Order: sequence, then C-alpha cells, then structure tokens
Amino acid sequence: MKKISYHRQAVIRLLLLCSLLILTGSYQVDSGKNGILRVTSEALSYVIKINNITLPLDNNGGIGDVRSFSGAYYDGKRFLFSGGFYLSGLSDGEMWGNGYFTAARVQDYLPGPVGSDPKDPKNRLYVITSLDLPFGDAWQLWRDAVSLGADFYDGNGDGKYEPVDLNGNGRWDTDEDRPDIIGDITAWCVTNDAVIPGLRRFTDVSPRGIEIQQTVFGFAARNELDDILYIRYRIINKGTFAPRFDSVYFSLGLEPEVGTYYNDLTGSDTLLSGAYAYDNGPDPDYGNNSPTFFAGFVQGPPAYIPGETFIDANNNGVYDIGENSLSSAVNFKGGIMKTDTLPGAKNLLMTSFTTTNNYHNYGMMPNTRHELRYYQTGGLRKDGNQVIPCTWWEGNGSQKPDECGLWNPKFLHSGDPVAGTGWINTYQIDQTMMVTTGTFTLHKDQPVDIVAAYVVGRSPVSSLLSVNAAKKIAGFAKNLWENQRSDNTRPDDITVDVRTGDGFIDLTWNTAGLVNYQGIDSVFDKNKKLHAFFVTGLRTNNVAASISGAANAKELARYAVKNNIHALLQKQSHGGFITYFERPSEEFLLDTLIYSKPDEGRIRLRITEDPFTSSPLIKGKEYYFTITSILLDHNRIYNQATGTYGPAGDYIDTMRNAVSEYQSSIIRVVYGSDLYEPAALTGQSSRSSGFAGTGGVKFLTVNSNELTGDTYTVEFKSDTTTAPYSASYSLRNNRTGEYLISDSKSYNFDTTDYSGKLTEGFLLKVKNVTPLVANVTQQTYTPAENKWFKNLDLTHNNHGAEYCGKDITGIDGSGMFGNKQSTIMKANLLRAIEVRFGQPGKAYRYMNGFVGTSANSRRNTYRYAAGIRPIDTLSSRGGAMGKYGIGYVDVPFQVWVKDSVYGEERQLAAGFVEKSTTWFGGNPDGSWFPGTDVTSSLEAIIVFDADYDPAGSQIEYTGGVFGTDSAWADLRGYQFPPGAATVTDEQKRIAASPLFNAMYVIGLSALTPTSTFTPGDIFRVPVAVYPYTDDDVYTFSTRKGGDLTLEEKKELFEKVNVFPNPFFANNTRFSHENPRTAEESFVTFTNLPETVTIKIYTLSGSLIRTLTEGDKQDGASSPFLRWDLKNQSGSRIASGMYLAIVTAPGYGEKLLKLGIIQQKK
Repeated sequence: MKKISYHRQAVIRLLLLCSLLILTGSYQVDSGKNGILRVTSEALSYVIKINNITLPLDNNGGIGDVRSFSGAYYDGKRFLFSGGFYLSGLSDGEMWGNGYFTAARVQDYLPGPVGSDPKDPKNRLYVITSLDLPFGDAWQLWRDAVSLGADFYDGNGDGKYEPVDLNGNGRWDTDEDRPDIIGDITAWCVTNDAVIPGLRRFTDVSPRGIEIQQTVFGFAARNELDDILYIRYRIINKGTFAPRFDSVYFSLGLEPEVGTYYNDLTGSDTLLSGAYAYDNGPDPDYGNNSPTFFAGFVQGPPAYIPGETFIDANNNGVYDIGENSLSSAVNFKGGIMKTDTLPGAKNLLMTSFTTTNNYHNYGMMPNTRHELRYYQTGGLRKDGNQVIPCTWWEGNGSQKPDECGLWNPKFLHSGDPVAGTGWINTYQIDQTMMVTTGTFTLHKDQPVDIVAAYVVGRSPVSSLLSVNAAKKIAGFAKNLWENQRSDNTRPDDITVDVRTGDGFIDLTWNTAGLVNYQGIDSVFDKNKKLHAFFVTGLRTNNVAASISGAANAKELARYAVKNNIHALLQKQSHGGFITYFERPSEEFLLDTLIYSKPDEGRIRLRITEDPFTSSPLIKGKEYYFTITSILLDHNRIYNQATGTYGPAGDYIDTMRNAVSEYQSSIIRVVYGSDLYEPAALTGQSSRSSGFAGTGGVKFLTVNSNELTGDTYTVEFKSDTTTAPYSASYSLRNNRTGEYLISDSKSYNFDTTDYSGKLTEGFLLKVKNVTPLVANVTQQTYTPAENKWFKNLDLTHNNHGAEYCGKDITGIDGSGMFGNKQSTIMKANLLRAIEVRFGQPGKAYRYMNGFVGTSANSRRNTYRYAAGIRPIDTLSSRGGAMGKYGIGYVDVPFQVWVKDSVYGEERQLAAGFVEKSTTWFGGNPDGSWFPGTDVTSSLEAIIVFDADYDPAGSQIEYTGGVFGTDSAWADLRGYQFPPGAATVTDEQKRIAASPLFNAMYVIGLSALTPTSTFTPGDIFRVPVAVYPYTDDDVYTFSTRKGGDLTLEEKKELFEKVNVFPNPFFANNTRFSHENPRTAEESFVTFTNLPETVTIKIYTLSGSLIRTLTEGDKQDGASSPFLRWDLKNQSGSRIASGMYLAIVTAPGYGEKLLKLGIIQQKK
C-alpha cells in the first residue's frame, strides 16, 4: 500500500488551477480564460494570472508595462498601465534620486546584482508555484536565484541550499531545504541601479550601488485573498558608492487605468497606508460597476527615531545594543521563514501621497531629482511650493472653505468619496500616483524590506461603491501580512491510500478531519466548513485543463456534505448568476453522523477504466489524479429564496469569496504496481440456507493486515414486532464463536460506500430486502383464455389478491372489509398460493348485515354463519339466508400453497363472506359466487395462513358455545369467554385480530352473471420478494493478511515478461506520460517479485548488465523494472538479440529472449 499525503491551496476547480501563471513569449490562453504554463529559455518576463488578476512582470522590476505587454487586467479589462518605484536619499548631504517606472520614463535599474552583466542568463525571473513538485525542476532552478541573493529555507541548517528529499518520501519535510515560497505563486528577480547618467531621466545622478530584490506573490484562494498581489522590495546598499544613505524615501510609482484611462479619480487612506484610483460613474470598458485599484504598504521600512523608538543614551543618534527600546519593528519574511524583530525601531507607514499628470505645470511627472524629492516629501508641488488644499485645482477645497484649511496637504484627496466627506478629487484625468514612505537609512549590506499590496475591489452595484470594496480587501491584506497567515483557516492535508488490484485502482482517504473541521478567523470573520470533494483524472502529469487542444482534466467523482445547501450560485460582475456547485445525487452525499467519525468516515473511489478512453487499465501505465477539498465560508452565503442563512435550498455567494479550494498535488499511480500484494476485490458470500432470493452479503477489505482468514456466518432473525416488517442480522466468527455484530438492522449493500465501522479488517455489506407481494400483473390465471372475471385492479376495484398483513409498506388492506388488516399475518409467513377451481372443498362462511340492533351495527359485523340466530333473519334485520345454521360449506375451489422457493405444497383453510339481501348486491344462498361486482356481493375468497381442516374444526375461525357462554367468530376480531378453557393462547391471539390470520383476500368479479370458471383453472399469486427470515444464513471467508498464497505468487512469477519485445527504436506505448518518453530507449520487465536479479547476456554468453530490485524506478516492491538498454559501463548497447535470466529467491528462474533495434545516432 502506498500512503501519500497531499494538499495544496487552490482557488478554483482544476480547470482554473492550471492558469496560476503564464510565461511571456509563450503566452497562450484557452478559451480566453485558462492559461497554460510554458517556460521561455530567457525567462525575461512572466504574466501572473491568479484569481481575477493578470499581472505582467519582467526581470527589470517592471510591472504591467513590460516588453510586449501593456498593463495589468482584472476581469479581463485593464486596471493598471504601469507599476514601479522611486527611491531618493542623501549621501554626505548630497541628494540623489532614481527608480524604475516606465510610465514616467524613469528606468535606472538593470537586471542582476550590483556588478553583474545584465545579459547573464541567470539574471532572469524565477517563479515558484505551490503546484511545483517538491525537489522538482523549479526547486532546483532556485539554486541560481540563491546564488544571486534569494532567500531559501535552510531545513538542515548547514547554510547551503540543497533541495534534496532526504528521507525519500516524495514530500517536503521541515528538516529539508526549500525555496522562499511565500504564496501559491512567487516570482523573484534582482536589479541594480547600473544605468549610466546619460541614459537616465535624472542625468545628474550616477549609480549608487543599490540592489533591489523584488518578490511578487499571491494566494490562490476563493476568499478575500482573491484580488490581492503582494510585492516585497528588498533594498540593499552594496556600499560601492557610500557605506550609508540617509533620509531615504521609497515610493510606489503607479499609473492606473481603471478601464478607460481619461476618467480616473484618486484618493488616499492614511489608516490603510495607501491610495487608490476609481471611477465615480459608468466606465466605457467596465460598465456601471468598474473596480477600484488600491496600492499601499502592509510593511513599511524600519526607522530608528531617538526619543520615540529608543532612548539615545549616548546621544549619537544611533540605536546601540543595550539602549532602552521603546518599540520594535518587525520584518515578516512570509511563508515559513523566520520573522525578524528589530528593537528600537518602528515600521513606517505611508508618509505622503501625490498625484502627477502631463496636463498641468504644477503636477507633471518629475523631470529632475529635486522634483522627485518634492513629491516624495509630500504637500509640495514640483516647484517646491506648498500645495494649498483650498485652492488645489484637482479637488473640492473651494467648495468647503470651512474645513479645507484642516486638510493635510501631504495626503492628497484623503476624504471619503462614497460618503462625500473631506478632500475629494473632482477632476477626472489620466493620472499617476506616488505612494511614499520614509525616511529611513540604508546601511551597507543591511537589507531593508518594504512590502506593498496591489488590491482590486469591485462592487456588484456601482463604481463608487467599489471604493469601499477595495478598502475592505486592503484591510484584509494588511491584517493578513501583519498576522502572517497565508490562510489561517486552511485544513490539514488529505492522506490518500493508493492501491491497485485486478482491473482497478483504488483511491481512499479518511474524512473525519475535514468533516469535523471548522475554520474560524475572527480577523476576517470566517467560518469555513467542508462542503465537497472533487476527484479529477489527468491525462498527463500536469494539471492543465487542456494541452495542445486536447482535454487533459476530467472530473471523475464529486462528494458533498449532506446539509441544507443544495446548489451554490455565485454572482457575476454583470449582475447575473452562475452555478458554481450542483449538489450530487443521494449516494454521493456524506452523512456527517458517519463521515465525522475517525474510525468510520472514509471514501474509496475505484477506477476501473482509463478516464479518457474508457478502455481497460493497462499494466505498467502511469495514471494521474488529484483530489480537491472544497471549503465554504458560511458567514458569506445566504438562502436564495429567504435571504437568510439556515433554511434548506439554493444558496448565493454574492461577493464570490465564500469558496476555498484545496487541491492535492498530482497523485501518480502505476497500474499493477501492487501485483504481489493487490487490493482485494469485493468479497463474496454464499447462501447456506434460506429463502430471501434477492438478499445478499458481501464484504469490502479495508485493512488487509487485520484479516484473520477465518470463516464467518451471517444469520438473520425475523422481527415481527415492527411495521413495516424487518429482520436483524448477526455476524459470527465461526472459529472463535464470537458474535462480532449482533442484531443489527443497519443495511448497506453499496460497495462504493467505504464508510462504516471495521470488523476484523473488513466492512460487512448486507443487502436490505423489502418484502413485496405480487401486483396484478404478476397474478396469473391459467389457462388465460378461460378467464371468467374482470381485469384485476387493486387500486380502484379491489379486483385481485390483496395481502392482509399490515407490515408491508403500501398495502392498506381490502376496501371490501373497511381496509381492516390482520395483526397476525407477517411477511415472513408469505407463500406463493394458487386457487384451484373445480376441485371441491370446504370454506368458512361469514354473514354480513345480519347481527345487530341497528343498520350500522349490522353493516359492520361478519358473523360466522353457525352463530346466526333466528332473530337475525327477521326481515327487519338480515332477512332470510340459505343453508341456515351451516357455517362450513362446500365451495367449488381449493386453496393451496405451492411455493417452489420454500419447497412447500399444502392445502390452506379458506373462507368467504355473504351479504344480507337487505343491502344491495347481497345473495346469502350458502353457495360461493361473487357475481359481477364482488365489492357489492362481498363474496371474496379469504385465504388463511393455516392448513386445511376437512372437518372445519379450527375454533379460531368459528367460535362457538362454551358452557353457558358463547363467542361466535367475527372477521372484525373477537374475544373468547373465560369459560373457553380448551382454547389455546395462540388461538385467542388469532381470533382477536381483524381477518384473523388471513394471508390474502381475493376479489374476483364475473364478466357476466353467467360467467364462471372451467374446472382445472388455476389462479396463481406468487410472492414478488421474499424477506429475510430465521432460515437465512450466509457464509464467507477472508484471506489472512490479504496475502496471495505462495502458489499464486509463483504463478505470477511464471508470467515474468519484458516489453516491448522486440524493441523498435522507441517507446510509443509510453508517450502518454511525456512526449520525450517515446523517444527514450528502454524496455520494461514486468511481474517481478520484490527481490530479484536480472542478468542480461549476448547470444554468445557475455554478461553485459546486471539489474536488481535497487534499479526499480518505484521501489523494490514494484513489479516493474526499466532497463535503459545500456551496459554495465553506461554505454549504449548495439542492436541484436539478447538473453535475460530473471532469478528470484523462492520462485526460481525465468529465461527471456528479447530483440533490440536501436535508433541510429
């Protein structure tokens, strides 16, 4: 068994996970939506496509406006043209400034560290995603990034970056090295200010030896992280110009374009330490609800301020170790990296916000280092003069003379445009934004980290309300970074058991951890619970939805928690709704009472065919899968019909932030890899005795190590106390005699349902059997051409055989007798019967309409005919009757049990009713004939569950005189008097029941008054479904430990083979794994036991290669071994015929011949 732990955070289903990032130069989009990951050799630029944001980057540090790309996009439309940064400071009193912001034509930085060649291939962008295989190509490429200065997690503490799987478990562990992975996508590059003065915007500034390591990262999560990307700027003074730069400002340079570029407005928010661009009305591109773009600082630079952040005991203006710290700055490094605490400092926030444009002399983009410094200082125009809010041409100061003098000019447009309060930008124009923090000091080789966030928020209602949406997300972005939680509500990893068997692959995982999980986050007001699982099949070892136009991903199964949420709908930006999740059918719903239990909650998906071709699984072929868990934030959804949370029905996710998807890494399965320890087929049983022909018992092996190899018996017991009828079962280990399950009524025969409590390593599966009586189409008359009665119809006319018991669902009793039902007759007593017409017999006769002082009482009595008194035959009561005083009369039929299932054939007691002539249809002549309307005559045949008595002495059916007391039988049920000493308790119980112990009431209406049967005709009433009874017993045996026998293993060894044979130049059979694989030269030995030696010889007897289990690609237990067609020295062998001797201890030897035809090189 392979036990593999997988889990990666993802945002949307597999179809979108493939589009986490797209690389420039090979930028492709499927259906305008899903990007395919392709790597260019230079890796000079990338397009990050995560959630709703598409953001181009390049290795110069450019954002948005990079090479052949123009801008960043949200919902497919542009929100930002260009992003970058400015930097200025002092060195020995001289002010300098530089930056990289293409919109302002400031491009002072080149790729690479200080002193490097910008054209060095290493000076590229390095991208890591959460979908990258641990220790795979991306992790290995990060070695180059580390050589340029990138961070890494030093798991083994040796100071070197060595991404090696030390324990070989295929997963990253905390004692192993890994890249600086912060989010679900992390893009890193390093630049330095090496551009010569003559090529700069500020031509009087020379390179300062400043290096900036830029890291862009984001989280793929359907929540508030959807529309956030972070940028970490690590600024390093390499000391090539000066050992220290003082009074340094750092600014985010931004040219927003929220849809159409000419109608943008801007604002700032000091509490959120950032600024934003928005529309206050409809936009030609976005429509009525264009988004708002927000950019700000979530971590500012550390500043050491004497008297504020520390007590400067020696008055040197520098925080020295041992001095009293009044506050501490923190440097969060993200992910699992250690957080640095800096005593004596604080993290600065936004210290100014300025806008620039190319339309006004006082607000144009900076052309000199002095103009840059004025803007960064804040509250100054490009000429250095003060900004006066009351007269500032872009704002509303002139409209608010009473308050504009209180506005801080360092923070332009700091009011609230939604509320209409404070300083608001009123002039719509193409603007650039400068969000600044400072000042701080850059010491030689002492990095300063500044972390910014790009945020996009979009209201479904209006453009202006998008400002609030963006600010809300910006608050989340800041809280997230400050609390260092990539996802505080992320559940534990799924552990998947992978097994292969004869014709199938099993994926199994326990559910209790996730079903019981509740992700509470008070900061973000989250309440996340498991909602569903998706299992996806992949054509290749890649999560892309499609590759080269061919489908690569296919949903194989979905399971959902059984709750009040049926469908989940998500509101779109255009106001419509799409169905994000449709509730699956009942068999795929997870009952939390079961799936929340650690020892019972498990899911097994059995895959029996290729997901893409529907052909049988191929031994040795690799198959790929992922499992995604869907968590739903219940604080962000409401019932579509009621607008509240709680009632059952369809639910709405208005903000599209209620869903979080966590997708596993790719699960690789080599079909047939468990050949010598295969997963078990569904265990079968045999019926030792019993009559429930539709019943069944199976078992599912869950833990083969616990299988005992014993024989088990499943016994059933009728429970006649319940309605509807039921039977319990018990499981007994025949060797120990112990009952492992006793009197259970938990029936589950679904072999795809792997949940439940284990018994000695297996799950017992018992089929529920619901007894059914024959319907009118199953009731037959033979020969059919002799049928003398009207068509059977129990629904409308009471025509046919009606079961008399009350323990079968849907049976309400015969309407002819007021729907009365027997309390004695039970489903386990049902038998197939037949009425044999023309064979003389006797039947008990019951008179209706005779006994009682009122018409109503007479209407409801069915007295045994021998108990009718003379007074009952008066014309004022029942009137005359034939065969007065005779209760057991001749009838022209016999009723027999003829049941092939039980092997019984015996005659049964029967009765019938005659009705008084005072009621319509009555004909009490003492001779059975139902007439043309049995519902009027009431002369139905009553079949009792008792053997026939020729003497008619069955006291329960007749009643009688007991000394001075009498008690005559009545079909309504009656009581024997105390003097009936000879009557048994069972007879009393039967007599007390309506219809006594009748099995059937058979109503037949003649076609005409003269229609009648032909002697020898038979009316048959079968049993549609027999229930379990005390007679039903099943037995089965398990295979101890689940192991194959030695004989079975030897039989497998006899099938040792090699393929392809002969080998013709390539391996087209394996081209599904990787197109390159088809071009690789190898053959595969199959059916190998764990310990094996393969010696390969030429036909002349020369040994050229020895292979052992250590050469198996998937470990010693794998039955497959690939030979790369090289000799022991590693040289390619020649074409020809070869011999392979396969030797395995305990199995023997196998000789194989193989032909090799190599490709020409």
